Amino acid sequence: MTYSAQVHRILIASPGDVEMERNQISNTINDWNCINSEAHEKVLLPVRWETHAKPGAGRAQELINDQLVKTCDILIGVFWTRLGSPTGEHASGTVEEIEEFLAAGKPVMLYFSAKNMPSDVDLTQLQLLRDFKTKMQSRCLFFEYKDLIELKEHVNRHISLQLNGTPQKSTAPIANPPSRKVLTEEIYFEDYSKNGVVKSFLVKGSTQQIKGELAQLGGKWNSTLDGWIFSKKKEDEIRKSLRDFL
Repeated sequence: MTYSAQVHRILIASPGDVEMERNQISNTINDWNCINSEAHEKVLLPVRWETHAKPGAGRAQELINDQLVKTCDILIGVFWTRLGSPTGEHASGTVEEIEEFLAAGKPVMLYFSAKNMPSDVDLTQLQLLRDFKTKMQSRCLFFEYKDLIELKEHVNRHISLQLNGTPQKSTAPIANPPSRKVLTEEIYFEDYSKNGVVKSFLVKGSTQQIKGELAQLGGKWNSTLDGWIFSKKKEDEIRKSLRDFL
């Protein structure tokens, strides 16, 4: 059955050293569509220069700006060790795309990799990237990620917040709110603190279908906290074990 939906074009911007991240972001957007599009009447279209730009005469980045940047609604930028090649106007094509979005007042979501760098890293590019990251600290809020799973968690959650709006803040004071790390729209991690110290975390949400796997991984169901409790030391292991459910 057909349904009406609003289309949001999301530009994936990056230098050339994060191909796996670009693919992960595209897949995350497609996953969001599968789960949310019909209910929210919104469809997200991942846009990449290599799939959406067409040849033409003129400065290459200016053609990309005219064909893609000006027509997209949200930009997701991702970096690891490189900033990219100069365009004649800005330090790189990715930087120029970000500047175009910021100048137009459109949403920009930036992510910087915290994973280990290759032994042959280009030190000049790395310094340019670090300078850019420092500059952006006063211009926008960005996030770091240590692996593709964490990047997916960030992007999935931030897209939903971007499209649905940030929930209204309560006027009641909240002391030490729990830290959530979203795995899917229905399953998420939540830190559990005791006496002000976080030594455990909970897997919460719609876990009924994976309770057997959670038990095998060493989780203990806590009815009071309404979640499966694990040692904080096992967080990365549990996240990777549940990646098939993302």
